[in-house]
Amino acid sequence: MPLICEDLADFGVVLLPPSTTEYFELLADIERRLETSPEGSPPIEKDAISRVSEHDTNRCAILLNKAQVAIASVAYVWVNTGTFLPGTNPSVLLPFGLDPRSLKINAYWSTIFPGSKRLMMCDGSCFGDNSDVRPPAADELAGEWDWCRGGSRRDRVPEKLTLDGVFFLDGGFAGPNRLGSWEDTVAAAEAHLAIAVLARETRTKGDPPAQFFDQIHAITGQVSEERRPPFPFARLRQAKPPDPEEFGKYARQMAGSRVASMRKSLGDEAELERVAAWADAPVPKFHKL
Repeated sequence: MPLICEDLADFGVVLLPPSTTEYFELLADIERRLETSPEGSPPIEKDAISRVSEHDTNRCAILLNKAQVAIASVAYVWVNTGTFLPGTNPSVLLPFGLDPRSLKINAYWSTIFPGSKRLMMCDGSCFGDNSDVRPPAADELAGEWDWCRGGSRRDRVPEKLTLDGVFFLDGGFAGPNRLGSWEDTVAAAEAHLAIAVLARETRTKGDPPAQFFDQIHAITGQVSEERRPPFPFARLRQAKPPDPEEFGKYARQMAGSRVASMRKSLGDEAELERVAAWADAPVPKFHKL
């Protein structure tokens, strides 16, 4: 049975199943670039090239960005197989605690430029990078990487691939948003910025850092990085839309957990200074398209 794709073509984000004429030509380019990736590129799985060249076409599609703006994150569902959300780790959308060099590297390797493409597999793996638009500059390469793309194996054959939400680099958002990726990202940004303002006020007034951490505990309920809240996941089968209040509570708790974790390693003064700097992070203006 041919794979059904539900994309966001009206917003320039297109899914190409193997049944389309362009699929295998684009696939060959992705495979070639995997074989010739420059030193300093993110690592890939050991069997990545063979997985791409010998993949099961029932479990893959190619995403092509035809918009005028780079894609920063994608939430999607492989029906019968799995649901994938981008998460709220530091990124081009949530650049809290990232230095300018890290931001530049992320802007190249963690986005999808206009005209660029990705092979999406139903296990969550995604292959391809922006070198199909332009090669990386010297300061967009890294000497070491502490992450690697990949997914877990799944044996079930998906019936459909649905794009549920896409954030563009300028903060624009498109998609049905059944999974709540809009609420998740926006709430995370608001929580980090609110904590940053509080940290900056603490420093300006000369109040003791301990007072700031007491306030964070009162706001977020987090005193330790170990007790993390469950994600307010809005499943497709639920009729009700994502609840912004649930995502807001989750975001505050996660931000509080992050502060508690770094306080333990940095100490009160250094952590207060670090959090205050979040207020200057270049967060895009989020808006729905």
